[in-house]
Parts: sequence; structure tokens; C-alpha cells
Amino acid sequence: MAYDAPSGALLLRLLDELGPGNQYLIVDRLDAPDAGHFMQVYREVDGTFAVEYREGAADRHFEAVTADLWQVHEALAAWAAGAPGWRDAFDWRPWPSGG
Repeated sequence: MAYDAPSGALLLRLLDELGPGNQYLIVDRLDAPDAGHFMQVYREVDGTFAVEYREGAADRHFEAVTADLWQVHEALAAWAAGAPGWRDAFDWRPWPSGG
């Protein structure tokens, strides 16, 4: 399913619905220069979230892990809106982390 300009409430609902059979949420920004700019969330079987963002080249791809749905929502909604400070929610590390 695809949505244009999803609201913060819709993003929260989509995050909350992640689980077996529906583990990924990928968000693209329409103002991004190319397809290499996105944020995605993967919900692990244990309920934690793997959050990633990429800004173009492979060396600009980062990840973080958390169990906090609200923290994921805050970062994702801020990123989608182009708001400053969205990176502050996590201690990002280069992707793939290798373990």
C-alpha cells in the first residue's frame, strides 16, 4: 500500500501494525533527489524495531535499534516532514553493522 504525504497519526498506525507478515515500513520523501534517500523500519519477531535511513550513496546508510514505538514514530515523522533534529533520537551506526 502506498500513501502520499502520510500524517503523523497514519505513520503511528502503520508502525503499530507491523508484525509477522507485515514487518517493513518504507518512507520516501517526494523532495528527495533520488531513490537512494529513504527511511525504513523493520519490526523484529521480538517486537524491537530496526530503523534505517539512507541519504544517497551506500556510505550514507545508517541504522539503529530500539523497542520504543514512540521513539521510532518521532524520528520517522520528523524525517518525513523534513524537520530538524530527527537524528537526535538514536545513536546511529553505519549499515550494515555486521552483528
